[in-house]
Amino acid sequence: MRVWDAEQIDALTEAVVQSLLVDGLSAHALAPRIAEQIAASRPSLPGLSVALPFTLAAGAIDEMLGASPQACAAAREAWRAAALIGADALGLQAQGRHTVADLLAHWHSGDEVFGPRNDP
Repeated sequence: MRVWDAEQIDALTEAVVQSLLVDGLSAHALAPRIAEQIAASRPSLPGLSVALPFTLAAGAIDEMLGASPQACAAAREAWRAAALIGADALGLQAQGRHTVADLLAHWHSGDEVFGPRNDP
């Protein structure tokens, strides 16, 4: 497995914050995009890796922006997405499918939450 560097994690976390707070994109539509970016450079990372930028973004939004309604909504959206990504990744692990590429393939096959119908 290749190591995931802090610079890429920071960039993806920033992209999640930007997309949720400024662009108004839903986390359900954003997650496959983040997974595609990860898979492009490190497809062998564990599928659970996709949850990390959402978790870090949610924590940063909570910490930096506090109780504003927009910040609370964005943080909740990121926390929910991280939990759903984690559930998908763990479900795939039970099937012997462990990587970001496996997670992305699952989503592209018509996943209810992160599947193609949720793309804007």
